[in-house]
Amino acid sequence: MPQSHFRRVPGNIVILLAFILLTVFFFRPHQQFPKFDTGSLKSYLNGTHPIQKLQALASDLTPECEAVIQSIIMTETQTEYITAIETQTQTQTCPLLPTLTPSLEMPIVHPPPISSEDLTPEQLSIARLRTLGIKLIIKTGAQEVSHLSIAIGTTLRYLDPSDLLIFSDLQSSLGPFLIHDALRNVDQALKETDPDFAIYREIRRYQRTGQDISELKEERAKGDGRAGWKLDKYKFIHMVEQTFEMRPGSKWYVFLETDSYVMWSNLASWLAKLDSSKPLYLGAPVMLGGQAFAHGGSGYVLSNAAMNKLLGEDQPQGLAGSWDKRMKQHCCGDLALAIALKEKGVDVQGAGPMVHGEKPATFSYGPGELWCQPVVTMHHVLPHEVSAIWRFERRREVLEPLANETIFSDLYFYFVEPLLVDVRENWDNMAHGTTYSVEEREKQEIKWTEEDKKKEDEAEKQKPKEGEKEKAEADKKSKLLEEENLKNEKLKDEKDRSEKQKNDRTKDEMPKKEKTPEEKLKEEKAKEEKIKAKAKMAKENEAAIAKEEKAKAAEEAKNDKPKEDHQSITKRTSSNHPPQTPLEAAAHLSFEDCGRACSADPKCFQYVHGNRACKVGHSFRLGKYAPPGKGDGIEWRSGWNLTRIRAWTGDKQNACTETKWPDWVVRG
Repeated sequence: MPQSHFRRVPGNIVILLAFILLTVFFFRPHQQFPKFDTGSLKSYLNGTHPIQKLQALASDLTPECEAVIQSIIMTETQTEYITAIETQTQTQTCPLLPTLTPSLEMPIVHPPPISSEDLTPEQLSIARLRTLGIKLIIKTGAQEVSHLSIAIGTTLRYLDPSDLLIFSDLQSSLGPFLIHDALRNVDQALKETDPDFAIYREIRRYQRTGQDISELKEERAKGDGRAGWKLDKYKFIHMVEQTFEMRPGSKWYVFLETDSYVMWSNLASWLAKLDSSKPLYLGAPVMLGGQAFAHGGSGYVLSNAAMNKLLGEDQPQGLAGSWDKRMKQHCCGDLALAIALKEKGVDVQGAGPMVHGEKPATFSYGPGELWCQPVVTMHHVLPHEVSAIWRFERRREVLEPLANETIFSDLYFYFVEPLLVDVRENWDNMAHGTTYSVEEREKQEIKWTEEDKKKEDEAEKQKPKEGEKEKAEADKKSKLLEEENLKNEKLKDEKDRSEKQKNDRTKDEMPKKEKTPEEKLKEEKAKEEKIKAKAKMAKENEAAIAKEEKAKAAEEAKNDKPKEDHQSITKRTSSNHPPQTPLEAAAHLSFEDCGRACSADPKCFQYVHGNRACKVGHSFRLGKYAPPGKGDGIEWRSGWNLTRIRAWTGDKQNACTETKWPDWVVRG
């Protein structure tokens, strides 16, 4: 059947189809579609640079054209990699295989520039940091680097690797950021043998065997005894040294830690008021062993001038290495850094309360405390709190676009005030005013007793002893009496002599008569009796004077007020040590008694009771969770006087009409 159908096709139709096919073949577009096999496609897709992939593919699909070739050129400088795009035009024959430039580091492909009008406030803050030459440095640890993950999508999302350096005890990466090993330049023998580096060696063993390094995390309860803490102090000076090697031209270096939080806009506003050509070392000062240093967790800032004094070309090289063995003598790396700077003539300057070691829940708000000052850094901020504070900043940018810098009262009204209640159990509101407890009372009594005794001893040293004073006065009076007696005797002798001379003249006129022996003996006895009488009289006078002085002293002692009883604080009458009121004396007995003591104190805003102690606070804060004691009993209970707190925060006199920068910042 099919054969019959083909036989029926007219010959002219067949001829026409053949002619059409020949025509199409003859006039086909030569080399319009070059050969494109799977091998060449694979080489295109394996290229490292997306721009070159597209250019190479386009050039292969174009037979002869003037192709614009853009090559990414990586230039390595002393401190960073500079990415540039070289453009050239050439006529080429297709297909053209892509030309790949070997890269030293994964290039950063920036989005096309946009005008400042299209930038968000957050982006403008980051751009301002770049304009001011501010570089950020974060110190972390291999076990806790995962805590920075939340920052990649929040506080760090608009920062480039050129803006931020991260240092740890293990080289790795986090998103677009390379994490540098701060200890890579430490003496190898020290790293292999010193007990302080045991955790460093363990981290590398975990890395080699593919184990989860976060499992090496230690309990915070161990405090300074943690192996990671012992290792951490070696990072500081090495981190500062490597930072200056990689970014020597920056004006400001801001050093932070994993659990630090920074308000970028406030940081830019603060440093814009200062001069980076001055050797400045700014932070929250802590005193230890007579040495002040900037607390690392709160963050600290070094100016370019300070970095040059420490690590400049005119300074001896190898500073960090020279400190490796000295580090054994110090507890903390931030303390060692302060000593190293002090040896170069740079002392820490307090930057509080802008640079702070607490967070919104534990800030101390109120009269004489935090309120209208700007917030730059915070510490002990947990990952979920990072997200909450970041969302607060973005919300404020939308709802208050014309607002000034973020101040402490802004954080209070958003994070603290909505959570305040009258009473909260298993909670420590961190009231840090007067403490009422048996132990504290005994300590205060001992302190006051020692102070009073010291004052009495000083008073005794300044006046002669009582016995010596009485003796001196008695001697003085006795001397006066003797002088009086001698004077009387002298007058009497003169009188006797005058009478004798008169009698002698009379006797001269009369014939002289010699004295008999009996008369001479009687005269001598009379003289002796006279001398004895004088001595007896003087002795009686001395006894009378002594008796009179004794009676006078007894009378004075009788009229004096009784001395204070230093063994009981409740018996004190001195204005320096006022007695406790009944409410204060009973404040430690129960939570309710503690609350009554707070109510009786007009300056008290909050109170906390626990561990047989009552603490009242003249400022207010939210505080933190305090786990119950054994047997699920309530160990800590906190209370707030909400009426007083809201009266103070609502008072127009306490309203913040402007940001209160410290005077030294305003002066620049």
